[in-house]
Amino acid sequence: MLSKCANPACSEQFKYLHQGKLFQLTPTPEVQVTAEDFCPWLYERFWLCEECSKKMTLVWGGTEIKLIPLPPKPVVLKAVDSGKVVPRKPKARRTARVGAPSD
Repeated sequence: MLSKCANPACSEQFKYLHQGKLFQLTPTPEVQVTAEDFCPWLYERFWLCEECSKKMTLVWGGTEIKLIPLPPKPVVLKAVDSGKVVPRKPKARRTARVGAPSD
């Protein structure tokens, strides 16, 4: 049964499915060879809280679960003015009509 975050350094309690991230990892061949018979603990589910799941993920590390950091998200840069002068379209000129009031 899940009760807390899989990160040993975190004490966040598991309460809701919509918070954090659930994992069910498929055993690697190494793990399957180590476990001669069917072992239910191989198919145990793990949970990382919202904060921990933003920074790390879970993988099989040899024969046990291992926390690894996620790669940093790419930074999206905004377009910067290149300094080029772009000519503006000339404003339409108003022509005064004879007898019409002017602005």
